[in-house]
Amino acid sequence: MTGIVIRLAGVEQPETRVFHQKTITIGTSPSCDLSFRDEDLHFPPTAVLLTLSAEEGPYRVTEMLDETQLIRDGEMVVIGEAIRDGDTFSFGTTGVRLRFFSLSPSFELAESLQLGTAVLSRTRTETETETKTLPANQHARAPRTDVAIVFVKQLLRELAAEIPRRYLFIGLGVIALAIGSLIYVNVLNFLAVRINTNQAAKLNNDVNAIQSQIEKMRQDILEAQTQVKDAQTALALPSSLVEQYGAGVCLVYGVYTYYDPRSGREARYKDGGESGNLLGPNGAVNISVDGNGPPSDIEFIGTGFQVSTGMILTNRHVIQPWDDDPVTGVLRNYGLRPRLKELYAYFPKVKQPFLLHTLEVSTADDVALCSFQLGETDLKLLPVLPLDEVKDNSTISAVSGQPMVLIGYPAGLDGLMAKVDDKERQGLSLNRRSSLKSVLNELGARELIRPLTTQGHISDLLPRRIVHDAATSDGGSGGPIFGANGKVIGINQAVLDNSPAKFGVPIRYGTELLQKQKPEAVASQAAGADGSKQ
Repeated sequence: MTGIVIRLAGVEQPETRVFHQKTITIGTSPSCDLSFRDEDLHFPPTAVLLTLSAEEGPYRVTEMLDETQLIRDGEMVVIGEAIRDGDTFSFGTTGVRLRFFSLSPSFELAESLQLGTAVLSRTRTETETETKTLPANQHARAPRTDVAIVFVKQLLRELAAEIPRRYLFIGLGVIALAIGSLIYVNVLNFLAVRINTNQAAKLNNDVNAIQSQIEKMRQDILEAQTQVKDAQTALALPSSLVEQYGAGVCLVYGVYTYYDPRSGREARYKDGGESGNLLGPNGAVNISVDGNGPPSDIEFIGTGFQVSTGMILTNRHVIQPWDDDPVTGVLRNYGLRPRLKELYAYFPKVKQPFLLHTLEVSTADDVALCSFQLGETDLKLLPVLPLDEVKDNSTISAVSGQPMVLIGYPAGLDGLMAKVDDKERQGLSLNRRSSLKSVLNELGARELIRPLTTQGHISDLLPRRIVHDAATSDGGSGGPIFGANGKVIGINQAVLDNSPAKFGVPIRYGTELLQKQKPEAVASQAAGADGSKQ
């Protein structure tokens, strides 16, 4: 036997090979002469499953792994058995099959045709047999195509051997002539292209110069359009922000008093004491827990803005104004301490104020977070302001020189009264003699509490401060500072005396307080949501 054809079937990639060596190895190891991958067949991953050898006769099974469970015609194959032409070996019930076809010792054309006929005949017969014997849920995969290819290749080799040499030389000459003609044509084309290269290069240089000029003009036009667009955006930004978010900026009103922490009694003005002055002209304390005058109540006004449904951000010194009052230091020496009595938020489109509760106050920055109950109030009347996102360690996403917008209640009640017409102002002035709260309640009922908008630029960015030049004053503390992106980048904080510089706290420090109290509110802010009623 001079060789054997082996067809591997039942695997992902069937294969047909022709072998002439004396020893043939078949298995899952890549080093095998005929190898296949173990596709959940439970064979060892790199093993030689079957070894065939041929000395002076047909190929025989010389080595076989026990796990193979080789079956031929329903019987187990044993070591030493000869391989017969047309044999089919099955690896147990795995579906993997080996088919063997003997190669005759002669390569004559007639014998090759006989081999091809036998191969195709055996293949057809075995396919029909397998189709009958395989279970219903399995499909027979007969290797007709690969076996036919082996036959055709062998037939072509023998036909080529029968062609006379002179015809081969003639064919080679024709091929050489064709190649030479192709080279000749290409050389002519190359020379023709080279003749026109200089002229084309000069023309290209002229075109490139014109294109460069056109591109420069286009860039200049785009830059001018961008500047015009930025200017239009800057002009429209204040009105747009007030229209969208002005109703979410509230006036914060509060009252605090002084008390004796040991007895818990509230301090009152002494007999004959001047109401409203905690200290007398000579520096003496004008209030006492034994006083018979009115309570030592001190009213104050600031600004806040809604950052989540029912939550507002403002300055710490807005809800604890005594921190910056030097009188408090004097009163502490007399054993008196400040205490917040009332805290309300007046929103522009809501006629009744909301009672505020302090949730958290920052000890490091001038920021505070308060909450209120909406009750039956329509959420559409109280928009949530969008907060700037800072994804790295920077303070804010804005840069120096960019425009900014400030919304708040600078000048407190005087600023509100300045926007009221003369007729309404006279009636309010009478009520003003009673208390600041009653005037604010009346303004709120008439929907006359509206924030003031000013515009400026960011002057500088310090590690924990935003410096800007937008007009503001007392009462504007706690208001939102909007950046050019239309989001809140900071909280207005302080005015520097005798200087146009104003200061704000970056919004990231307010977001930290909000994160502690309500992490989902920060997530909704990042997603651009308006919040929901809790």
